[in-house]
Amino acid sequence: MGIGDRAYMRNRGPYREPLSATAWTIAVLVAVFIVNLIQESAGADLLSWAILNESQPRLWQWLTHGLLHEGFWHLLGNCLVLWWTGAIVEQDHGRRVYFQVLIAGTLSGALVWYLTGVGGAHDGSIIGVSAGVYALMLVALMDKLEHQITLLLFFFLPVTLKVRWMLSLTALFTLLGWIFAELPSRHAWTKWHAAWHDNIAHSGHLGGLILGFVAWHYLHRTNQGPSYAQVQMPTSEAPSPAMEAPAEDNTPRLNPTQAEARAELDGLLDKISAGGFGSLTAGEKRRLEQLSARLR
Repeated sequence: MGIGDRAYMRNRGPYREPLSATAWTIAVLVAVFIVNLIQESAGADLLSWAILNESQPRLWQWLTHGLLHEGFWHLLGNCLVLWWTGAIVEQDHGRRVYFQVLIAGTLSGALVWYLTGVGGAHDGSIIGVSAGVYALMLVALMDKLEHQITLLLFFFLPVTLKVRWMLSLTALFTLLGWIFAELPSRHAWTKWHAAWHDNIAHSGHLGGLILGFVAWHYLHRTNQGPSYAQVQMPTSEAPSPAMEAPAEDNTPRLNPTQAEARAELDGLLDKISAGGFGSLTAGEKRRLEQLSARLR
């Protein structure tokens, strides 16, 4: 039985992957940005409820402030990093972890920003999903520190460096901006003044980096934990070699016979029938394509 003979494959168009959580997030951010443009052009007040204000923070504002952005470049920068690193987190850990890290990072950034401004001389506000994006970046790239990446500085100057150095420079700039620009700007200190003014919530970025590091450490520890087989205590008597069953080899053969390829294909098709195409792993999807081409 081939793939076209299956009942659930008849009268169906080509399968299309559902829109990723990363793409949905970017679509929502762009939609809110367009609404904000309409608001500014019409002189209306549609989105002020979403801004997190330092003097009167509302419960929902700890999260909704991430929907708004200062301008086009603020939105573009966040969306580019989100598209890159969010897709990695979604692929490596799943959609649920992606949303958990994004939301927790946004909340963590808002909390650090709020706490570091307590007692300040100015009533400020914060918008942008940068903290959540920074958290996703840490989770996505902390296990790829030796990888080489090429960044386009100012969108035209290519710079190639290791992920380790990119993350280190990002953390350093965030820390220096928080100490020398943001903190003294928000407080009326007599002996410590701002070295520069950039209107960036470095404390929010710092909160996102902290949350991302903690989340990566937790996920890494969970994934590297001992399996059930590793924690079992050895039995007092070793089993007889004659009674041991041969280990099952689940590795697909590179050049299976016609019968083996058909049997393996039938197993994958049965899995699709039971749980849908989305139940296949990325490797199983590739294997399905290989076997289908082999049996044509």
